[in-house]
Amino acid sequence: MESIKSSINSNVSKEVIEKFIPKGRRLDIMALLDDIYKATAAGSYKEMPRLVKQAVDGGVAAHDIVNKALSPAMIEVGDKFGVGKLYMPDMLLSAKAMQTAMAELKPLLKDDTKIIEKGTVVIGTVKGDLHDIGKNLVITMAEGQGFKVIDLGIDVDYSAFVEAIKENSPQIVAFSGLLTTTLANIPEHIKAIEDAGLRDSVNLAVGGAPVTRDFADRYGIEIYAGDASSAAKEFVKVVGK
Repeated sequence: MESIKSSINSNVSKEVIEKFIPKGRRLDIMALLDDIYKATAAGSYKEMPRLVKQAVDGGVAAHDIVNKALSPAMIEVGDKFGVGKLYMPDMLLSAKAMQTAMAELKPLLKDDTKIIEKGTVVIGTVKGDLHDIGKNLVITMAEGQGFKVIDLGIDVDYSAFVEAIKENSPQIVAFSGLLTTTLANIPEHIKAIEDAGLRDSVNLAVGGAPVTRDFADRYGIEIYAGDASSAAKEFVKVVGK
């Protein structure tokens, strides 16, 4: 519960908490947020609808559930995965837990200006590739880091990326690809963005099993990461520059 307590205190002044939230109520809020944090980190997705409803009914704001429980939990999961303390199935379960919680919260988050967003990412699996597990995991980890993510899906045509950039003005455009044969399409995706005069307005990212740092460098792609957690951290670095 210490992580949740610290998160709350870093965003709300002590004077405001003491003046407007009774001590017992503060403990209730922290306990509800901590339950969601722990369930997300543990991948207990079946518990999420109940826990989210309990928190909302208990007066916890939807944006606090996202900013103070779901996002910190996914950052912890990503960090543990990065150092080998968690494995891919564990991270997938945590991702499912966050997605389940977000499905409950999205109706309450519409037009909520208190959601902390670091930037916008447009992501899609490149043309000719139908795989989406890696892409979906990147989406969850990026959302956990505070990004708004526009998911274009799988087998995405060049023009769809161009239109998404025009419509959403993202800081980052991410290409996902699992097949070696479809990596050859990535330069065409980049060319379409260049031809539309949009290349200088975005940072490109690429990831997938056959992708290497050399491949990214060859085509001037700014961001490369070997896994979803690393990708989200690289996104943060780029928008923070």
